Amino acid sequence: MTELTVRVIDGAQGRELRRTVLRPHLAPDAFLPGDDKPSAIHLAAFAGSSLVSTCLIFPEPCSWQPGRPAWRLRSMATDPAARGTGAGRAVLAAAADSARDHHAELLWCEAREAAVGFYQRCGWQLHGERFDKELDPHRHMWVEL
Repeated sequence: MTELTVRVIDGAQGRELRRTVLRPHLAPDAFLPGDDKPSAIHLAAFAGSSLVSTCLIFPEPCSWQPGRPAWRLRSMATDPAARGTGAGRAVLAAAADSARDHHAELLWCEAREAAVGFYQRCGWQLHGERFDKELDPHRHMWVEL
């Protein structure tokens, strides 16, 4: 695979990858969760000029760690053809760096159960029990920054 670069992008630039991976039942121009957050930072990994992984983060309190500065990760999506190349890990590391740069102490998410192993390999911890959400079972996860 071509060398990966990670950078901040406009939210619209990563929307189609997020939609096709996470919500393929929605129309291509559909609004996605987090798109309405003016404070959101959208990040993406590129292999050459191809966007291969993306996510967004924004400040949001973590219910099980009240009072701590926290940011939330949403819509983590990697092109299936790029899985296993380090693209997702690179985006996740950039998200943690960006949240830390904005004085967050932790980054948290609602991970699809199928992605729990990926997050754990990246140093994230589970919190609480499995819960059902919209499309798939999820788990709360977090990482100390």
